[in-house]
Amino acid sequence: MPFSIAPDTHFRFPSASHATALAQVTYALERREPVVVVTGEIGTGKTLLCRTVVEHLARRTFLSIIYDPRLDFDDLLKQMLQDFGVISKDRSKLTPTSQHDLVHALQEFLSSLVAIQANAVVIIDEAQYLQGDVLEHIRLVSNVHDDRGSMLQIILVGQRDLDLTLSRPELRPFKQRVSRSVPLGALGPAEVERYIAHRLSVAREAPVQSNMPGAKELSRELAEWSRSSSDAPFTPEAVHAVAELSHGIPRVVNLLCDRALEAAYAQELRAVDASLIGDAAKSLALSVVPDAAPSTPVVSPRSFSERPVAPARFTDHTTDASANRKRLGYAIAAASVVLAGAAIWFGGRASNQRATSAPASIQPAPTAPEPASTAVAPGGQVDREPPSTTATPAAPPLAKPADTAATPAESTGEGFEIVIASFRTTSRANGVAADISALGQPVRQRVSNGWQQVLAGPYASEAQAREAQQRLERAGFTNTQLVPAAR
Repeated sequence: MPFSIAPDTHFRFPSASHATALAQVTYALERREPVVVVTGEIGTGKTLLCRTVVEHLARRTFLSIIYDPRLDFDDLLKQMLQDFGVISKDRSKLTPTSQHDLVHALQEFLSSLVAIQANAVVIIDEAQYLQGDVLEHIRLVSNVHDDRGSMLQIILVGQRDLDLTLSRPELRPFKQRVSRSVPLGALGPAEVERYIAHRLSVAREAPVQSNMPGAKELSRELAEWSRSSSDAPFTPEAVHAVAELSHGIPRVVNLLCDRALEAAYAQELRAVDASLIGDAAKSLALSVVPDAAPSTPVVSPRSFSERPVAPARFTDHTTDASANRKRLGYAIAAASVVLAGAAIWFGGRASNQRATSAPASIQPAPTAPEPASTAVAPGGQVDREPPSTTATPAAPPLAKPADTAATPAESTGEGFEIVIASFRTTSRANGVAADISALGQPVRQRVSNGWQQVLAGPYASEAQAREAQQRLERAGFTNTQLVPAAR
């Protein structure tokens, strides 16, 4: 699974932030610095960094990893001594011991490391939950040095709240022992693309039979070198959508990509587009809120490249927010339309040249050319209307662009209609038709060559139809087409 959220060093991506943090922590350990603090947001890969640090530890290093920072000091000491091999891990063999005896045992153990030129390292995960008195006790017992530095090195790994905890006045003595604070940041927009490609490349690796040093790294480089752009299952628009929705948080990137790949497999698709990423975000209750209006859940109906980047927020979608969800769906739909516009236009020019050979079953209406619409469902899926020529099954067909010059300037007495969109499924068409009706507009549906079309109207005059078209655009229904009403 290329996008598992489990911290696996095999998939570690050397982003600028991770590479810097790893270099800083490794250098601090080599210099025997007493306390190193690593902080980062949830999902930025702090645990993965710790596991990578462990793999780079020197051979003469005794390691203790504390996963439960809520332990009191006595239990924390026992955990450290068990990891160092000083006392048995078999709880049935443990005898009641005072705190003084535990401290004395730890100090004797650290002093014994001087003769063998070894040291001890304690990594405490989720350190923002450590109590102040526990931190103070740790400072007192770790004050054992040799001529090369501290014998007990502490690495505190936690969220941003850890910096606030260490800034409390009573922890000032501990704060002064912190040799360096290493922030762990999110991926940049360009790094998200390389991150996705890297994890896919690692997942494609064949098992390495050789145990020679560097064999795994060589296999990985060869896999990345042989990967062509045609093999990439994520379109550029999908990658850009992932970057914005995740805000560069690796765990969220993994969740979105994993869910989108799952949906693509279920639908037997060879590529993941932006609409599948939108569906994945919806299933994860993930939304993007613009910085300019954090209290407004509606996203401006622009493309992903134009919309301002904002932190991803997990929201609780309830029935009271149904109207907001509809508007959000229309906005994402409009963004997808912009991304598809260029492809539809060039495909339409080619289909115009072959219009005379179009099969009779998909010929446009006699009074006006059949409008080419990119249909978007409220959930963010994009359906494209079939072309006027026979499409090959190898790729989705492109629609014929709307010919605005063919629309008559005067009413023929039969009125006008507005083509909203075309859909593959009746349920989507029914949903959009209900939304148009809720706006107070007349609406009807028709089937054209297996596609479900939604039309607003008819309107008695062109002026009334254009006024209605403007109201629909303000409500989020863009790229509609004004046509004479069918006979």
